[in-house]
Amino acid sequence: MATRKNNASKDTVRDKRMAIIDAALTVIHDKGIMNATVDDIAQRAGVAKGTVYLYFKTKEDILVEMVVEKSGETLAAVREATSGVSGTWEKLRAAMRIHFANIIEHMPNVLIDEGMLRLTAAQKKKLLNAKFAHVKFYEKIIAEHFAKSGREPPLSPLASAVALTGGIIGYVLQRHLFEGFVPDPDEYLRTYEAIVQAALIGGATKSEKSKRK
Repeated sequence: MATRKNNASKDTVRDKRMAIIDAALTVIHDKGIMNATVDDIAQRAGVAKGTVYLYFKTKEDILVEMVVEKSGETLAAVREATSGVSGTWEKLRAAMRIHFANIIEHMPNVLIDEGMLRLTAAQKKKLLNAKFAHVKFYEKIIAEHFAKSGREPPLSPLASAVALTGGIIGYVLQRHLFEGFVPDPDEYLRTYEAIVQAALIGGATKSEKSKRK
């Protein structure tokens, strides 16, 4: 009986915590980090302001946990989508599309907001660890691709993975800086996919080449 109560209590904590994180995601998406307040987040989550502080010490703590949570969800979705895929390019493309879609949907105001500068060193490290998990995922795919070729890798798998993820995140920053002069997300992604494919894989896959004939 005690175990059931403990599990129910944990579920309640998890549900409230996630409600606050989801509310923060919406509020920060609409207002940005600097303009969002704990009152806004509490109201959106349907809880008292004091309840928010039971789970998070500061607004910045909410931001960090929000990014960590969404990064984890994105990586889980990427892993699931690529688990049954064998080709290197097919894996990369599936992963990039999910990653890009989630960045566009959830993170535009987070990535460009000066509120990010107010994070402590510990908070920044936690964010970097969450984001670097994506880099390591891409690095593994690229390293395995080069290993199968039986030759010395022409590019560093880690540097390639950093460049790949940088291009995905960079679109949001470029769109903010050069509003009105940046292509729409679909056009950008198609172009970026072609660049990544040519640089890492060496052009079109066999299946794509056969379709063109």
